[in-house]
Amino acid sequence: MMQDSPAQAGQSPFLTMGDIARKGPLLRPSDPGESLFDLFHRNAELMLVAVVDADDVPVGLVERQAFFLKVSGKFGHSLFNRRPVSLLMDTAPVMIDARVLASDFTARTLMGQADDLLRGYIVTDNGRYCGTGSVLDLMNASHSHAIASATRLEQAAEDLRRANKRILRDKLFIDTIVENIPSALVVRSVRHEHLVLVNRAAEDMMGCRRDLLIEKDTAQVFGADEIGHLLVSRPAAGQQGVREQVLCNQHGDPRAIATRHVMIADERGGARWELCVADDVTEQRNAQHQVERLAHYDPLTGLANRALFSSRLDTVCTVGQDATLLCIDLDYFKTVNDVYGHAAGDALLRLVAERLRACSRPEDLVARLGGDEFAIIWPIVPAQAELTGRAREIVETVSRPYIIDGHHIVIGASVGSALYPQDADNAETLLQYADIALYRAKSQGRNGFQFFDAALRDEIQTRARLGNELRTAIASSGLTLHFQPLYSMPTNRISACEALVRWHHPTHGMVPPDQFVGLAEENGLIHDLGEWVLRAACQEAADWPEQVKIAVNVSPIQLRNPRFLSIVEGALSCSGLAPHRLEIEITENIFVQNSATNRHILQQLGRIGCSIVLDDFGTGYSSLGYLRSFQFQKIKIDRSFVQELPERSASGIIQAIISLAQSMDIPITAEGVETHDQWAHLNDLGCNQVQGFLLGRPQPSDVIRQSILSYA
Repeated sequence: MMQDSPAQAGQSPFLTMGDIARKGPLLRPSDPGESLFDLFHRNAELMLVAVVDADDVPVGLVERQAFFLKVSGKFGHSLFNRRPVSLLMDTAPVMIDARVLASDFTARTLMGQADDLLRGYIVTDNGRYCGTGSVLDLMNASHSHAIASATRLEQAAEDLRRANKRILRDKLFIDTIVENIPSALVVRSVRHEHLVLVNRAAEDMMGCRRDLLIEKDTAQVFGADEIGHLLVSRPAAGQQGVREQVLCNQHGDPRAIATRHVMIADERGGARWELCVADDVTEQRNAQHQVERLAHYDPLTGLANRALFSSRLDTVCTVGQDATLLCIDLDYFKTVNDVYGHAAGDALLRLVAERLRACSRPEDLVARLGGDEFAIIWPIVPAQAELTGRAREIVETVSRPYIIDGHHIVIGASVGSALYPQDADNAETLLQYADIALYRAKSQGRNGFQFFDAALRDEIQTRARLGNELRTAIASSGLTLHFQPLYSMPTNRISACEALVRWHHPTHGMVPPDQFVGLAEENGLIHDLGEWVLRAACQEAADWPEQVKIAVNVSPIQLRNPRFLSIVEGALSCSGLAPHRLEIEITENIFVQNSATNRHILQQLGRIGCSIVLDDFGTGYSSLGYLRSFQFQKIKIDRSFVQELPERSASGIIQAIISLAQSMDIPITAEGVETHDQWAHLNDLGCNQVQGFLLGRPQPSDVIRQSILSYA
């Protein structure tokens, strides 16, 4: 409530800001946004809420209209309901000392920040909260003060002269405020049913001069879809609060207009005037829509992004709606990026998005999840034949050739699908199952599709059980190492041994490494498994002759572990093995992702004395690029070339690799040597080292020690 007037309180005859300050509820910056919803909904007359700290010092202000405009968007309530008030308040409100004259405050504000009066202000007493106010408070206070002044002026002619001057000055300021406020103001006389005030902003918004509106019948001036009709018409019952509508301006352009109607009573409490305050919020809504689009759509392709996809999938599964999830992965996309550049890759992704839209249904949600991963939420569960036809359509559509910057580019697509609720009962599991089906499709040769079924579910359960058992085996030393020797040429002396992990399962017997190493990479056990292999291999090799090295294979995933370097140093330190006797074998996959980071780690390993060996050389199209970007201590020719010896083409390739390595002073090892002819050809070509079943199979530690003593 407004405080007593100066005449009633026996205060100064000049109206101060403290005199007209309104006391109201207070909030702390850390209070949740729902506190504002509660205050405004419980008190329809509440227009301003001050935010103060623990010492009652104001730190912000929340204006009812601005607050509801902010949260009135599609996602506004859910976004701001749990956020602190500090994110919803005006952090730089107009603050004025209680002792300042109201007219002086109005004049200064009008000269500098006239629009701030519309948002409200905070009155302080020695820096602490005293109350709040707005332009309507100034107007009402001036009116009340004028009446009190008139009473006093009857007692003294001099006081009357001064009071009249004050009234005229206040009226001038208020008239100036009304005229210059950026919001449109329209006042209707309830008694006479015509407009009595239209400010400049209202003229501009309606596109009509005020002299054509004031004290005239305005019913036929504007069409029902025009902004002017909204401002000059009496609101229907229940529409006194803030409303927002999209209407046309005088040029026919659609604009978003936020209005608020307030009934103003006369001195007897009866309805006298109806005030309409209107603001054009088109730009704010456009900005909000843009923010929402950036938050929910992929900027490159315009498809839904992962956030919107996840939200929609959660909603579908929560309400129990049938759905088919299709996960799509592009085949050979990385090759396009590497060969033609990322600009071509981006162009390709945009074209793929267009094709996915073209073969989607109106009710589908098509999303790009990241990189070359796409997904479609199809809100039905079709018959098997229809699902097969849809998947085949996607594969064939995406796989058609593309022309980008004059290049003829061909890629493939793999599709995996899962059904809700037949396959999974929640969004997370549904996505997991569709991904599993996708990777099964890729493993079966790519450019195809796979549906999740009972067999895949059984395989998942088996792999999960096997993963738990592998974790137990690592923790309980249930693994062993075998060692395959590498022989120097032409002397056939053992110069190194490659450590190969073996798992003897208590019920399944010997589990091949290709079944559990990949599993360890999938579930994160590769870090524990790799550390165990490193430590066990270094411990075993420490007792071998000095000239015999130990080689350990390292997965690209292991290099992502920030502790990897310290793990290697710890294995060397605990075993006492000299760093130069440890060979770290990597494949080209290490350079595909995070190449700069991985190259830095390899360089650090080289600095401590370890040898870095490039394994399976020749199987990747960028092999020569890797040789140029990193100095390897050894190259191992992939067994696929050796097995084709003595064919001329294989011999020529190996000769080229050996010549290249010799020119760079890098030793060469040939893998998979199984015949005397292969050994002889490699010897003639100048190979430095061989490995294969011809000379030695993987052997347990006790057997390899005997072999080393015999051949080292």
